[in-house]
Amino acid sequence: MFKKDDILTIQEVAKVLKVSTRTVYRWVDTGDLKVARIGRKTYRVFESDLRKFIRKYM
Repeated sequence: MFKKDDILTIQEVAKVLKVSTRTVYRWVDTGDLKVARIGRKTYRVFESDLRKFIRKYM
């Protein structure tokens, strides 16, 4: 599914989880999905954080 230490965009996360980008942003806003901020509006998700999210919530 992923290579070790992949860094994903919000759009890529949405595609993997088969949800809208708005849903992913909602998870980010509530703190359920951990992200790295790049600048003021750019987010990236580490593969390891996505795996933790999937184990916990899916």
